[in-house]
Amino acid sequence: MKNLVLKSLSLGMSGYIWIARRLDYYLNKSVHSLTPPDRSTNPYPAANAIRERAPVIRSYMNGGWIITGYKEVTEILRDQRVTSDFTNNKFVTRIVRYAAEGHKVISFDYPTMLSQDPPDHGRLRKLVAKGFVHKYIQSLAPAIGQLVDELLAQIPNTEQFDIMDTLAKPLPAIVIAEMMGVPVHERHLFEQWSEDLVKGSDIARPEHIKKGGEATGQMRSYLVNLTEQKRKNPGQDLISQLIAAEEDGDKLTIEELYANCILLLVAGHETTTRLIGNCLHLLLTHPEQMAAARSSEALLMGAIEESLRFEPPVQFTARVVKEDFEFRECTLKKGQLLMLSLAAANRDPLVVERPSEFDITREKPIHVSFGYGIHLCLGMSLARLEAKIVFQKLFENFTTLENAQKNLDWGQNPMFRGLEQLHVRTTCAFELSEPLPLAKTAASV
Repeated sequence: MKNLVLKSLSLGMSGYIWIARRLDYYLNKSVHSLTPPDRSTNPYPAANAIRERAPVIRSYMNGGWIITGYKEVTEILRDQRVTSDFTNNKFVTRIVRYAAEGHKVISFDYPTMLSQDPPDHGRLRKLVAKGFVHKYIQSLAPAIGQLVDELLAQIPNTEQFDIMDTLAKPLPAIVIAEMMGVPVHERHLFEQWSEDLVKGSDIARPEHIKKGGEATGQMRSYLVNLTEQKRKNPGQDLISQLIAAEEDGDKLTIEELYANCILLLVAGHETTTRLIGNCLHLLLTHPEQMAAARSSEALLMGAIEESLRFEPPVQFTARVVKEDFEFRECTLKKGQLLMLSLAAANRDPLVVERPSEFDITREKPIHVSFGYGIHLCLGMSLARLEAKIVFQKLFENFTTLENAQKNLDWGQNPMFRGLEQLHVRTTCAFELSEPLPLAKTAASV
């Protein structure tokens, strides 16, 4: 019976999207083509075309509006008349509730700092931020470097390998798991949970919402046991720090701790995985800029930052209107969904020169890939650090890196953009050492 309900819901969503796409194409011009987008192709010309029509444009598919201009996106991300609490949107809430089939879902049943508004947001962020102070994040560099060395040492002795499976996917999951004090033999669970939770953000795929709900429950159950161990035997890990964190006499409740640990897992893993893959892909297709990035740490950091702008891991973020108001001569109604295209904002020619060119020498790339305003990504320093160390180690170990991937698979979730595989051909700078057991770095991060 449950499978029948889920199948009916999927068919219903497909029918709704079919109709809404045509309404948007003919009436609003907020859809560039009636053909469903192929995620393996370049999505940016369509995003640019929508932005050129209007920076704020009506969308029946989203049950609200699409916002594509840089200034408009940043203004909305600062506006307290909108919220990231999606329970304020009845349509999305119903879809999630039906699809989850009784499973509790992160942000809907377990509010995180990302889904909270002031003053609750500020209270939670201050407490969680104690585990992400810049000095502490930078102190992780040696341990992250050792983890990268060990992952590289696991690569078979071959001239070609998949950088995603061997390095970009496992590393961020290992780092965040070890930051939380997860035992080595259990950290593989985090990678699968993170993948399921990210897929669950696609409301057009109800079966993925159910899977995300299952992952939420599994991870919460795991954190219940792990947190109890940390209470009895606190250490230097992130969970122990969050348990002890206090601000003006306030502490995280146990449910707040669980929910925000799940949020940190997803944010810390998926964004960094896609950042590494996207940046390497861009450098492989721009060999002269690859050479420049090898020559200078400043240009390497420029490559990472320009990659964030040019090929952002998170393509969209969303908000819900809390009260009726006028914005750019449009009337935004309470409960409407606002889809903010970070990818289109990053390529807005009003704020970025030569927006469709990948150029690692830009003095300061302007982008909103880590968000903006009060919800600016708390883990952005960690993501940048991991990416920097990965590329430094790749450059040290391989004198050449060339693209060996013929057909690119960018995944199907429209909210995110990242390669599923990225095969590279290499020439070793020296013979890689014998593989070291990853267990040697337990609790080192």
